[in-house]
Amino acid sequence: MSGRGSDHLPVCVIGAGPSGLAMARALKRAGVAFQVFERNPGVGGIWDPGHPGSPMYDSAHFISSRLAPMSSFRGFPFPDSAATYPSHAQVLAYLQDFAVREDLLAHIRLGVAVERAVPADHGWTVAAGGETHRFSALICASGVLWDPVRPQLPGEATFGGVVRHSVTYRSADELRGKRVLVVGAGNSAVDIASDAARSARSVGLSMRRGYWFVPKFVGGEPSDMFFRRAQALPSWASPPDAVALLNLLVGPPEAYGLPTPDHPPFASHPIMNSEVLGHLGHGRIRPRAAISDLGPGTVTFADGKVDEVDEIILATGYRASTPFLPEGVFDYGQGLRPQLFMRLFHRGRRDLYGLGFIETNASVFRLVDLGAELICLDLLGRGEGGLLDDAIASGVEPDLSGGRSRISTARHVDYVDSNAYAAALLDAIRLHSARSPLLAEPAP
Repeated sequence: MSGRGSDHLPVCVIGAGPSGLAMARALKRAGVAFQVFERNPGVGGIWDPGHPGSPMYDSAHFISSRLAPMSSFRGFPFPDSAATYPSHAQVLAYLQDFAVREDLLAHIRLGVAVERAVPADHGWTVAAGGETHRFSALICASGVLWDPVRPQLPGEATFGGVVRHSVTYRSADELRGKRVLVVGAGNSAVDIASDAARSARSVGLSMRRGYWFVPKFVGGEPSDMFFRRAQALPSWASPPDAVALLNLLVGPPEAYGLPTPDHPPFASHPIMNSEVLGHLGHGRIRPRAAISDLGPGTVTFADGKVDEVDEIILATGYRASTPFLPEGVFDYGQGLRPQLFMRLFHRGRRDLYGLGFIETNASVFRLVDLGAELICLDLLGRGEGGLLDDAIASGVEPDLSGGRSRISTARHVDYVDSNAYAAALLDAIRLHSARSPLLAEPAP
């Protein structure tokens, strides 16, 4: 197992989005010397649509409510003036305010990209902004929504229309008067299809499999808070099973012409959108099967239907790439995220960490906040054999699934349940905090 770096050198953090800012606060409060590099001119990561490569579009909102515990950093809630489901502008303002109030900007070099980070005998050599730096440890907080997964469609060369990934999409005005097909079934896909329903000439939504749709409100209460409260009820007072409840709230997907899901609710990433169902019910969006072939201006689907289409938008996800690292440093396995112990710790190099490389069923803000504290405790444990060395060496980590199995897709490899993951992080923090106390907000 490689060394843990040299303690007299600072720690390098790559990225000043939500994960990088949480990491910076933890390091600052722990008294660990560090430097953050952010390639964009401001903090906030993807939440600033002005940052090149951001996937943010005009209608994007948080899919978790600001009231949910996972939606904010500890000790720093969203302001009451924010919407129940904050807009991307409100999320960006929250992150910018967090950086100012925690006095983090002095530690962040804005507009400085890390070109290369190379393992050294004692730490890391980092090339950034035309300079070379030495660091004792490297924390990759570079985000997961910058590298679009762009499949090649059958017959695409003959299509003649526009085919693009949703990372380039910004507003419904771009689609006005066009015949549009949106490919995908995630939250961005249904958001974009709903936008297109108000401006495009026609809209199709192509899905390879059926998914469950969760409304954002249940009886006027944010659905994440409703389900959280329902989980705490005794069995005799709990609501019906999830299928019955969702069928009662929004109806079965096949009622809207969508495929019947081949998995139970919450076995896949939740689709927090009921607006799209209204558009489907009114015929403003046409449900479509998987694409089987493209022709000149046409799309043929697996069920034999053929649509005339001007533009195809591929909402087909992202890979959490780290182009500044040598190839092979991170193992991705069969998924889209680095394979890290507890989603934080490199199993081979104990001076390499990843923060925010998770796929989960809630906001990641509280999760990366807790993960940042655990990384700090590990850094502070240097010279004591390492706080987590034995656990990582064993390869046995806590169950982070929440007891649920997930569908077999690349997105769901190593998927974590937000409540189970938060509990595991808190357990690890409490176990090790007596040895290396961290001056952070009390963990709830």
